[in-house]
Amino acid sequence: MFFQTEQIKLRPFEPDDASALQAYLNHPKLSGRRYIPRGFPEEVPLSKNQVEEIIKKWGEEKNEAHLAIVLTDRQDLIGHAELEWDWDPQTPWVSVVIARPYQRQGYGSQVLSLLMDYLFENTAAHNVSSWISDWNRAARSFTKKHGFRESGRSRREGFRQGAYYDSVLVDILRPEYKAR
Repeated sequence: MFFQTEQIKLRPFEPDDASALQAYLNHPKLSGRRYIPRGFPEEVPLSKNQVEEIIKKWGEEKNEAHLAIVLTDRQDLIGHAELEWDWDPQTPWVSVVIARPYQRQGYGSQVLSLLMDYLFENTAAHNVSSWISDWNRAARSFTKKHGFRESGRSRREGFRQGAYYDSVLVDILRPEYKAR
């Protein structure tokens, strides 16, 4: 399997994942950084019906892959990952979301490595990107640690906690990833 380490594996979402997905998406610390489809609220708790709709929508996407992150030993759902090819398969987007209790334990790094290895070894990808809100220091630090560089910025993209924020574009090129 492409997407597995000793500790975690990535697999398609299943309808039975809705309760666990709802539990971690509704954690207050994930507010504004859920990476869920447009049209669903980023800042307020999601109902079980909304989460079931998210899983359904993820399963219908044509140029995207939404994967559940589960622990291999207990099969607990601990996050989700996304690959999006949009209009150009050579420049995919990637995102990783880890449930709060499992953050800072290396799971996100394992997921990102699996995704990057897959993209650069099995596809035509030459540039992998991600958008991050400038207030999300943990995500900016995480991507920098993995070789991503800031390559653009959309100013005043959103409004959060009484202030405008920018969205930061980070990316990594195939030769930069291979040289790590």
